[in-house]
Amino acid sequence: MEPFLDGGLFELIIAIVFAYVLNFIFLKKYLLIVFSLISVAGPISLLVISKGELYNLIIGLCIFNALLLNVVLWQHRVNAPDKLLIDIDKYKDMIRDRFTSNSP
Repeated sequence: MEPFLDGGLFELIIAIVFAYVLNFIFLKKYLLIVFSLISVAGPISLLVISKGELYNLIIGLCIFNALLLNVVLWQHRVNAPDKLLIDIDKYKDMIRDRFTSNSP
């Protein structure tokens, strides 16, 4: 028997935890506001810290990405306020079945 679990189980668990955290943030309006502000303010603050044309271009792409992410999150939040952003029930069932199965 191997001392470590293989087959992408750790990656699957990390993805489920990440989705759970995103759903938790998404369902709480005040946390979504804080997340939105931080995701936009972070790249903007980098504009002040360093100089260089390529650096500023990369920061511009980060700001565009953060704004696009916030628009998509808020659009989904307005259209379906009680719906989870990522449904993780089937993945939880898959992990539960993997640990409870009696495979050799």
